[in-house]
Parts: sequence; structure tokens; C-alpha cells
Amino acid sequence: MSITSLSNAGGPAARQGFKYQDHVAVSFIFKMLRDSSYSQVECETADDIVAVSYCSDGLVYEYIQVKTTEKDSKWNWEEVIALDDSKANSSLLHKSLKCDVRPGIARFRIVTKRDVAKILEGFKTELDKRVLPDTTTERGAALLKKFKTFASLQKRDFAYWAKNSVWQVYGDVESLEAVNIKALSQLAEGRGNRPNFTQLQAIYDEFLEMADKAATANVKTAAASKIIRREPALARLKKLLDEADDKSTATSKPYKKRPDPFLIEFHASAEEGLLHSFSGFDVKYSLKKWRHENFAKHLIEWLPEFSLKASEIVNILAHNAEAILARSISTFSDSDLPRDRLIAELILHAILRSRQNSEPVACKVFYKSAGKLSEFGNAHIVQIPGQDDQLWLGLARLIEANAMDSTLEQICEVLDETISETVLSAEREIIISLREPLHHQPKADAFNQALHRNSPVDDMLNVLCFPILLTYDSEALSSGWLADYINNLKAEIETHFSTFTTQLPENIKQVKVMVFLVPMESIELLTKAFNARCGKLEELQVCS
Repeated sequence: MSITSLSNAGGPAARQGFKYQDHVAVSFIFKMLRDSSYSQVECETADDIVAVSYCSDGLVYEYIQVKTTEKDSKWNWEEVIALDDSKANSSLLHKSLKCDVRPGIARFRIVTKRDVAKILEGFKTELDKRVLPDTTTERGAALLKKFKTFASLQKRDFAYWAKNSVWQVYGDVESLEAVNIKALSQLAEGRGNRPNFTQLQAIYDEFLEMADKAATANVKTAAASKIIRREPALARLKKLLDEADDKSTATSKPYKKRPDPFLIEFHASAEEGLLHSFSGFDVKYSLKKWRHENFAKHLIEWLPEFSLKASEIVNILAHNAEAILARSISTFSDSDLPRDRLIAELILHAILRSRQNSEPVACKVFYKSAGKLSEFGNAHIVQIPGQDDQLWLGLARLIEANAMDSTLEQICEVLDETISETVLSAEREIIISLREPLHHQPKADAFNQALHRNSPVDDMLNVLCFPILLTYDSEALSSGWLADYINNLKAEIETHFSTFTTQLPENIKQVKVMVFLVPMESIELLTKAFNARCGKLEELQVCS
């Protein structure tokens, strides 16, 4: 639709410092993007704004005047029909009807900051919700009586105007912008995009600029620039929303959600705030059968998060989910670390994520430094209310029957060797290399400073906790289900914890240590069930 018979008078020159009209224009642009019956929105053409749409009877032109006069009173009847300096046909309503210059169906709208008096309230009802005759019919009759001979270029009088006119009150710029941003958010949601508020504001500003450029374009030399057409505007919106999604992916937080916990905590240290404490977790029985198959299935759910970086996890979509899972299994299967250690580290990962609401520094278990893997396969960031953020540097073991004592000795040796400038600095370097801060929740300055490579390792010790996982063949479960097996487990894990703490080296005694004990009826059964599931998923990937 082209623009004809227009001039620049009263248009661009009058717009300096006046932006309210741009916000109104954007509201109609968003309406156009939402409703495919609209074809274009024009700025400063036949009226302040013209919205063009189609209906079964042909083209519809909605002529929109924007009035921002500042007064304390509401718009009243005398004000809207008052003539400017007694000039004929110069009232606000005359100016609105005069805009009817194009063949087709005409609609009229006046948009104001100020509300209207009761005599004009009928016009605030949208046309499709009016039941005629009503008070607007009475107003139309009064206008026709007062201005008997006045008609638009298209030969329409005030009775027609009253029947086809809406008065819209938007309030101040802030209120109008809030309404528009809500409309933009709904448009985004309808397209499957979820921009954050900052991104919505940036996209909104782009459309404000679009309206401003259209309004200030010269009607004689750049008439086409005064028209905002639906398809290009829709394409622009899609591009902006997709760019926002890409940026969101770059900073999204993948660790907010997690699978539901599987293991049941059945016993823990009685006192809170201990430097050295324990928790016991049970796989449990179902109909007196140990739930190793269910537990193996649960561990598979954690594999992508355990094996992949945060930046890879946030890019998991329906079309690549199978490939991502296959990659995580491949990473797991190709590791130089023994399978029993990997499964143990995976169990610790699941416990820390489920019970401590932690955020992992992913892939640490697979990362080699100086040609070798770290003893600490898990690194998690833990936020505890009322405390500084903490770095939980964990190690885990699957312990076969009769191997508990020797394993505890090995763990204590590893912890003893860790409290050194060389080892702690090396661990910090690994975490710095793997951590993707944009994908984690913001951390306190003290925590970030502790992880800075130029900080003394003492700062790291201040935020450090060693979570130790002992997943072991339990003597209490060796005979299978018993009615009082939980009481037997409680006594068993207390004994193992006591043995462990008495062996702790001196330099660990002032460092926080949390021991997680998971008694097993059979480590072999769990390992076989887990490996079988991994194998099936690998076969599916090969077949596909």
C-alpha cells in the first residue's frame, strides 16, 4: 500500500524530543505481528499512525491520533469539540475524521495519557465488544446535529465516526512500555523463544528505533520508509529472538535442574557443623529384591551431565539428544580410569548434585594434567545458606568385600599428599581450565578470589571440603534382605567412619571432610547392570 497526497507539515519537524508516539506505534506493530490480517503500520502519514488490515469486505484503515497534552483534568466533551482559535472544523474530533482520505473501511482511534470524562467513556470499549445503540451513538447524534454539513474526503460524517471510533488511554510512557514489553514477551513465547528481561528490552528498543525512523522519514523523498510492513518486521523479530536465544545458551545455567534423587539417606552425623561428618545412603529393596537394576538406570541419567561440559549440555536439543548421550557414553567408556572408579565417581556426582544442590566443574574425572588423571574425579561448587561458597573436591571408591581397611589407608595417603602447594595449585589449575563461569550461578568474591591462580593456596583451603564416597560390599547386606537390616547398616557405617577418622593425617584434621557411605548387597551386580545398559545404548547408536 503506497502513500499519496501527503506532506511533511506537522510531522517530522514536530517530533523532536517527543517519543510517546513511537511507543504507541510499537504497540500497533506488535498487534500486526500477532494478527496476520494486518499488512502494515505507517508512521506520520494520513495520521500520526495508520494501521492497515484486511477483512472480508476489503481494506481497513485505522487512523490513530496520539495526544499527550498535560492537564490534571480528564478529557471532556467541551475540550474535544473546541475549535482552535475559532477556526472552522478544527476541533480534535474534526481532525480525526479529516484523516479519512482513502477508499475503504475507515476506523478511528485516539490515544491519550489522560483518561476521559464519563461522557466519553463509551468510546473506551473496543468496537467488537460494543452493543449498539449505546452512549457512543448518542455522542454521534450530538456531533451530527452540531456539525451538520461536515464530512470527510470519503463523504463520512460524525455518525459514522462515532460508530467506528475508539478512545484508548495508555497512561504514561512507563505504563505503555510495560504493556508493550508484555506483548513482546507473549510474541516470543508463541514462537518458542524465551528471552530474558534484558533481552526483551533490547529487542523492544530496536522496534522503537524502527518506529522513529519511519516517523522521521521524509514523505516526499523516502515515502516507502514510512511504512512498516508485516513480513519484514516479522523476519526482524525472528532474527532478534533467535540471536537472544543464542546469547541465552551462552550464559544459561544447566545445573538448575536435576533428576530426582534415588538413594535414600538412612543415617547421618548427629551434630551439625562438624568438620568431619558422614551420611549413609541405601539403594533399598523392592519386594525384598535389591534394586541394582533401578540404580544402574538412574546412574545412566546422570551420564551426560557427568561426562560433558556445561556448554555442551545447554545445547542438548530433541534432534541431537541421542548423539549427545552416545558421546557421553563414549567419553565414559574410553577413559583411562578403571571402570569401577568411574562408576564410583558417577555415584558421588549424583549424591552431591541431589543432596548438596551443587554445581559441578564437569569432566574433571577425564582431564589429564602432566599426562595423568587426578585422584579427585569430582569438583563441585556448593552454596550453603549463611556460609561462604565452598569447593568440594571429591574422590570415590568401589570397595569389594574385605578391602575396606586397605582402601581407607590409600584415601588417607592421597589426602595427606594433597595438602601441599604443588598439589593444590595443580588441582586449582585443572578447575580453572574446566570451569565455565558463565554457566554457573554467580559466586561470592571470596570464592572467586580463592580460585584465582595468583592467590595463596591458603585461600583455597578456606573454602575447601573433601567429600569422600565409600561404596562397598556390605557385610550387613551379604545375606540379602532382613527385617532389621537398616539398624545393622547404621552400626556398620558408624564403625567404618570411626576407623576412617582415626587414620586421618594431622594436616587434614582442620579441613572439612564429608564421608558418604553407600552399602551394597553386591558391587558386582550393580557394575554388570550398569555396563549392560551402557552397552545397549552404544548398540542403539551404532544401529542408528
